[in-house]
Amino acid sequence: MSEQRHGAWWTPNAPTVRVPGTLTSVDGAWRLNLIGSLLVDSDGGEGLRIVPPTTIWGSCLGVPYTLLHCYLDDVDGVGLDSTDSTSDQWVMTWRVGQLVRGGAVTESTRFTTGSFEITGLPAWWPPSGLRGPQVRAGRYSPPDDVVIPISDGGGITIGIRESVRSGRREKSLHEHVIVWVDRPSGFTLDELGRDITDPLRALVAIGVDEPVSVFNLRVYPEDASSSEPNALRRSFDVDPHDSESPEMLPSSVPPPFPLSPAISDMASFIPAWLDLARRCSVPLDVVEPRPRSGPLQLQLLDVVNAAETLHRALHTNPTEYPFAQRVREALEQSEVIRFNSRERRAVYDAVKFTETSLERRLLALAQSLGSEVCEWLFAGAIRPWAFVTARVRNVLSHGFPAPEGIHQDPGVLAGALRLTEAVITLRLLNQAGLFSHSDLLTRLRQHRGMRSLSQQTIADWHALAHKIDPEQWPTPEPEHDSSAPDDQALPHETDATTLPPPALRVLEP
Repeated sequence: MSEQRHGAWWTPNAPTVRVPGTLTSVDGAWRLNLIGSLLVDSDGGEGLRIVPPTTIWGSCLGVPYTLLHCYLDDVDGVGLDSTDSTSDQWVMTWRVGQLVRGGAVTESTRFTTGSFEITGLPAWWPPSGLRGPQVRAGRYSPPDDVVIPISDGGGITIGIRESVRSGRREKSLHEHVIVWVDRPSGFTLDELGRDITDPLRALVAIGVDEPVSVFNLRVYPEDASSSEPNALRRSFDVDPHDSESPEMLPSSVPPPFPLSPAISDMASFIPAWLDLARRCSVPLDVVEPRPRSGPLQLQLLDVVNAAETLHRALHTNPTEYPFAQRVREALEQSEVIRFNSRERRAVYDAVKFTETSLERRLLALAQSLGSEVCEWLFAGAIRPWAFVTARVRNVLSHGFPAPEGIHQDPGVLAGALRLTEAVITLRLLNQAGLFSHSDLLTRLRQHRGMRSLSQQTIADWHALAHKIDPEQWPTPEPEHDSSAPDDQALPHETDATTLPPPALRVLEP
């Protein structure tokens, strides 16, 4: 929304106290500048107040607006006093999380139907066959909608909607790939984003390997009932684009996209993906292609921590901890130092927590993709990659001494970051049902980004592991395979219970 909107604004709990203000869009973010103050809860101190997220209603030229998840950014003037009436001697600036045009709603307002578009969807969909050569004979007609049942008796419909523009000298036909969501039990805006739009946006972004966005999001209240998805009904626009439409990715990108499901797999893949996204929102968020800022160290911390979160969510935790039990028994039998039961339990819990180390979690995630994929992606260096990546994360996160200094090497940080991102991405897709083992390897060989990772020379993982621990990694061998001595080898299993216990000297998480 490039144009400013002037109107009156108020809070739902004080509808009679209305102040003038201007709603603008600055760098894609909504801002509300008020001349006066809204009656909101504050801490009563001086200066900028800490107030909870607030819902603000407004009216601009007779059009109702709702601003959700508003945070007070700045206040200038006399002190804010919730017992005082509004004053035009000072101003407030609010940062708006979400804008709804067309009605007054709250965070708990429920809707039964929604529709939206994704900037990358027309380019991502061709491998599934929704677009492409005209199959039917005669006059052109769009392909049939793809209907995907979801939980709660609802469904997702993906299809083509046409817009015809006619004039005296020209006539054009434009196709829009629209996603419709129908859930009889209803959903709030937060639930729609968490359960539907955010996972589908991330899936399309991963497929086209480009940042994408959701736009033209419209929701229909529960009292609007109609069996036709394109019937004329009262709707609310969420974060509308009043000026230029978002830039679309070109649909002429040659298909197929390697990390996209086939149309025959949609009925099973999409519901599984949505369920997985709800359980693993943090790992999905860190690997969705989008512009990112901040130093490499912080980016690496986010990605590796997300990988650990993903392993805990997808892999079974051990039911027995033999190494921790041995330590506890040794403490009970110690004649040199006596430990009471509370101290023994504290040591046991600490050792149990580290028995499945970060290194082993990374290995389990990668190995679950299949030996062929691991050999191709890591070039035989999967174990030293996991060792080095875990070491760097622990140094950066916990402040362990690291005289070798590899946590300051940009090549190490970049290599560990991209490979860990790839493992999380592939593990999520694989868990939802997108290929595995040799089939996945065939697709990866067609993916430009993955091919570049498999041929990376920015980090020699064997040499780095040797630099960290020469005793465990005696000689750097660039052509070394992924095998290991019998006492260090890890079985090709994804269940954490199959992993052998670490050595007693290693107590890093």
